[in-house]
Amino acid sequence: MPQFLAPEATARLTSAVAAVESSVNRNYLPGHKQGGSVGRHALDEHAPFIAELYRSRALIEMLEGVAGERLQLSPPDDPHAYALYFYTRPGDHIGWHYDTSYYAGRRYTVLFGVIDRSSCRLDYELHTREKGVAVVPGSIQIPPGGLVFFDGDALRHRITPLGEGEMRVSLTFEYVTDPRIRRGWRLISNLKDALGYFGFRQVFARRRPVEPVPQPGRDSGPGLP
Repeated sequence: MPQFLAPEATARLTSAVAAVESSVNRNYLPGHKQGGSVGRHALDEHAPFIAELYRSRALIEMLEGVAGERLQLSPPDDPHAYALYFYTRPGDHIGWHYDTSYYAGRRYTVLFGVIDRSSCRLDYELHTREKGVAVVPGSIQIPPGGLVFFDGDALRHRITPLGEGEMRVSLTFEYVTDPRIRRGWRLISNLKDALGYFGFRQVFARRRPVEPVPQPGRDSGPGLP
């Protein structure tokens, strides 16, 4: 959906980018990815509007209608539940991958455009894990306020490299169908996030979880149409 968030909500996300710039953790995995990331714990401290949007009942109900099943919030200790991704240096990108879930159920990804002064594209391939079904490739650019929603374990995708003098910042939300996870898998997930995304300080620092924002019935939610 190229125009999903109200302009006021997109402006607040842009302001959040400036508020968390000092918390960006740069990461580089040779042959796979480079860029910057800010996880949920730092966002809770410096950009609480993002947590409010993540918990919007109106947003979750809309996504449930698309997914055809009930969605739940990621556990409070999951730094990937909502995160900002910064592409600010030439060559910043992420290669082909799936958003692998370590949970007992599925994990769905919401991808919002926040700032896009770039030539980066979201390339994807549909049906790569379905036997007897032809793979369907595609490529899109996500404008500020735009939304993409997909099953992370099913969609093979990448972000193409950033060019000289360009900038791109995106926001992701992760919702799960079953938040249960074995203790060993939680450690593996945290180590992956620490090494590849947010750094050990953001992932393992002891922080007080943000309390859920009350959602009265079926209100439109913060910044939703």
